[in-house]
Amino acid sequence: MDTCFDRVSYRYGSVQALTEVSFTVPSGQTVALLGANGAGKSTAVDLLLGLKRPNTGTVTVLNGSPQDAVANGRVGAMLQSGGLPTDSTVKEVVDLACRLYGKRRTSKEVLDLAGLTELQRRKVDALSGGQAQRVRFAVAMAGRPELLFLDEPTVALDFKSRRQFWRAVKEEGNTVIFATHYLDEADEYADRVIVIDQGRVIADGSPKVIKGDTSLEHALVKLTEGAE
Repeated sequence: MDTCFDRVSYRYGSVQALTEVSFTVPSGQTVALLGANGAGKSTAVDLLLGLKRPNTGTVTVLNGSPQDAVANGRVGAMLQSGGLPTDSTVKEVVDLACRLYGKRRTSKEVLDLAGLTELQRRKVDALSGGQAQRVRFAVAMAGRPELLFLDEPTVALDFKSRRQFWRAVKEEGNTVIFATHYLDEADEYADRVIVIDQGRVIADGSPKVIKGDTSLEHALVKLTEGAE
């Protein structure tokens, strides 16, 4: 089942975040939305999750509306930041997520998947940034989603944790769309890379093609510099 942007534009007041963006992600593909901070990646993810509605154009998720896909539990999402109940333990958060998804997975499965078994009794407010990211990943995977959205998922993770995270994602075999400003991450883990610069798609292809495209030099330099 396809997930699509068809000539999608979105504006925040006077700021044009996305302009005439189009792409299609078929089932089973892992796609990186690659761009510097402020390029429009997170806005694209919000539109795909139905958190925002496009000013113009159409967003389709799993052949239907984003709202229906999310409401039916077919989508999992791990955003850059998200409120976690700080007075709860890791296991309590995972238990709640599993119940919300009708216990499609057991808490033990989810804790193992996210590498949280040893941390399950720890309070959320005692976690490091990377550990909190793993809890967000656990919540995203609790419903065994068909489609997984990841917004800068490894930004707080060290090298070892990053590799463990992607191993878990790949083992699931989901369709994955992830926003990142790490060129090496897109190169290593994506089947396909969509480069976004100033709200527009400027390239779409395999990691090998993207890295070899000299016309993208300016956009790729902005990634390494962390430019807006």
